Amino acid sequence: SMVELMVALLLASILTIGIGQLFLVTGQSYRIHDNLARLTENGRYALEVLVTDLRRAGHLGTLRGRAAILDHTAGGVADGYRTAIDDGYCMGIDWVRLLSHRVFGKDDSRLDYDCLPFERVPVGDVLVTRYAAPRPAMLYSGVMTHAALHPDHLYLLTRLDSGMLIEGRHAVATASGHLPDTIAELIAHGYFIRPSTATGGCPASRTIPALYRLAQSGNRLVAREVARGIEQFQVQYGIDTDHDGSVDRFLDAMAAGHPGWQQVIAVRVWLLARAECPETGYDNTHHYAMGNVMEHPATTDRDRNGVIDGDIDGDGNDDYRRRLMSATVTLRNPRDG
Repeated sequence: SMVELMVALLLASILTIGIGQLFLVTGQSYRIHDNLARLTENGRYALEVLVTDLRRAGHLGTLRGRAAILDHTAGGVADGYRTAIDDGYCMGIDWVRLLSHRVFGKDDSRLDYDCLPFERVPVGDVLVTRYAAPRPAMLYSGVMTHAALHPDHLYLLTRLDSGMLIEGRHAVATASGHLPDTIAELIAHGYFIRPSTATGGCPASRTIPALYRLAQSGNRLVAREVARGIEQFQVQYGIDTDHDGSVDRFLDAMAAGHPGWQQVIAVRVWLLARAECPETGYDNTHHYAMGNVMEHPATTDRDRNGVIDGDIDGDGNDDYRRRLMSATVTLRNPRDG
């Protein structure tokens, strides 16, 4: 009958609406969890990269101490430590060989640090680590068992009581007359925030910040993306002022009274990971404390291209999900002098 047909249509309509609502809720829940998973993965990966590099900082192969290293590279100086200016001025490959600074930093500034490409993003610290690669190419009777050396990269030849800094193109010739225990590539990494070149499927007008790493590639320095969505990067340095092997205080890189990089024995880092895309209906009202910085996205309006500026629905609140991650790393390779 007509009544039965109307009742059936009503029930079908109610069921269809219910299924549609369930589909919408499930889809929204999936997007939320996907956002959280991606930003957590990006943040954890970036933090792991930083922690691994900090644990290696100052590693010089089999060499004990630093006073015995001789610089035999082109344009090198007698002790191989002060070829670049100590405040961080960069002259190409000289930035790599500045072994007097196993770690170095700039506090929310890139001024007077010519190694980094210019960007509009005015946030985040700069962190530099230097060390000999943990997997050296072994030498035996003056012949290298691992021949994959880049001719323009720097390598550290070491034994317990002496070391030599050379370019890859001279490694074999040098080794035959001066046989050390190991040869390892000298690594220098500089970390900082800049805009990502990817959009991540979001509107093109939305800038995605990313953590980048500067490193030697051939005969030049190249910055490559480490992790997308890293919005803020802060670093403080644990100072041992009385030489008892424990941290007396944590300071920013440019803080008044900073005693010098030789007294840094630990590093504390904070990363603020942000979802790649904003989320309609979500309001981020959190405060994020990172060293000397307090980030409150809901009241911060930056771009273009200072990032944040995360109000897409016009309600005056930030619409990005974020996670704050931090780690404190004790430097494992103490420096003499």
